[in-house]
Amino acid sequence: MKKITFAEMWKKLEKYLTVDKALEQGFSNGKYTAVLAKYAKQVVGIDIDENFLKIAEENLKDYNNIELLLMDSKKMTFPDKSFDVILNTSFHEFDLSHGTFSMNLDLKREILEEMTRVSDTIVFVEPTEDAVTNELFKVFDPSEQHGIRIRKSNELIKKVLEEKGYKLVETGLTFNDDGFDSREELEEAMLDWWADIKIPANDEEKKEMISQIDKILEEAGMLQDLHVIEDVRYTIFQRSN
Repeated sequence: MKKITFAEMWKKLEKYLTVDKALEQGFSNGKYTAVLAKYAKQVVGIDIDENFLKIAEENLKDYNNIELLLMDSKKMTFPDKSFDVILNTSFHEFDLSHGTFSMNLDLKREILEEMTRVSDTIVFVEPTEDAVTNELFKVFDPSEQHGIRIRKSNELIKKVLEEKGYKLVETGLTFNDDGFDSREELEEAMLDWWADIKIPANDEEKKEMISQIDKILEEAGMLQDLHVIEDVRYTIFQRSN
């Protein structure tokens, strides 16, 4: 399957996201909330992390069609069929724990069932099983197996949504390409990306973590040209009224 750019992906998703009311689950820093707000007349974003709420509120302060709420995705307080579409870019991490690898598929099923309650169109945008970021994540949490988490999550999504009468209407591959001006800038960015998981305790640990990051990126051929490229899959499920 040919990979397209992120811009091309959003163009393909435009017909699903151009709606009156959209929900984003897990807004994080608001990066994708801002994109969604270009298409939907009204966007409601939910997350359970108060720190993310503060960050996203600052990043999105110039938007007048976005409402951000602290809310658990498995216990949403919205009425049935409140939204024309749901955008979820982090479903695989909704049961993420640190220190010991585990998966809570029951929790994820609850979340999916809640999603089917509030919308008939659901869009997922997530890393592929073999994305380089899955290996980079292990630098910050060696117990984590992101590839397995993503595969199991996708299997559950397909199973639950088919049970609920949804059909996969479109899927494809894209990539997120982040370029840097220097090796030092790249390394600092990698440490910052996962600072919510682990911050180096001292200079010695920081050096070791950077060494691991460099090795992963070098093996992937990304350290030389200072571009970190994450492969991403998008999927759209719809249920007929």
